[in-house]
Amino acid sequence: MALEADYLEALGLLGRVCEEYRRETGSPAYLVGGAAVALWTGGAFHSADFDLIVAAEERFHEILLQRGFCPEDRAGKLKVGYYHPDYPQFGWQLVTGPMFDGRADRMRVAQFQIDAGSAVVLPAIEDLIADRLGQYAGGKPPDESRLNQARVLFEMADRIDSAYLKKRVEEEGGDISLLNGLNSELEP
Repeated sequence: MALEADYLEALGLLGRVCEEYRRETGSPAYLVGGAAVALWTGGAFHSADFDLIVAAEERFHEILLQRGFCPEDRAGKLKVGYYHPDYPQFGWQLVTGPMFDGRADRMRVAQFQIDAGSAVVLPAIEDLIADRLGQYAGGKPPDESRLNQARVLFEMADRIDSAYLKKRVEEEGGDISLLNGLNSELEP
């Protein structure tokens, strides 16, 4: 399943915001959560929310406003984050704190090039797998979609650092054995 055209257009706009932010601050903006899963899986999962982690939130906020984003104020929506009038079906939100509570290795991040002037930085696939397994374990009742996402990410990975994955799953409170038998070349 592929990412839809409007999703890629909205992502392109976000990527230009992220590139401007990086040029101005020297720090990347990290796209996390469901949107990162959507990109890593090529659209096998969809998310209408773009969750971002940035070091300089005020500057990122200013860039969003300069690019036509609006603080979320629409009826029936949570009054957090932003929307863009050209893409009202999507929401953008800044997530506070360091990526995965500071446990993610920022040297492992991946850059996803959208077009010539637009890119987003994603957490390592191991970090996303660990996050999804941790969310599955912590859910009451467990959210099966999180387990599905972890499994598909694991199956689609070209390569996995098994030691790093095991460490991260443990830190997130997940169960690595839920991945057993999915990819013999990448057995955790």
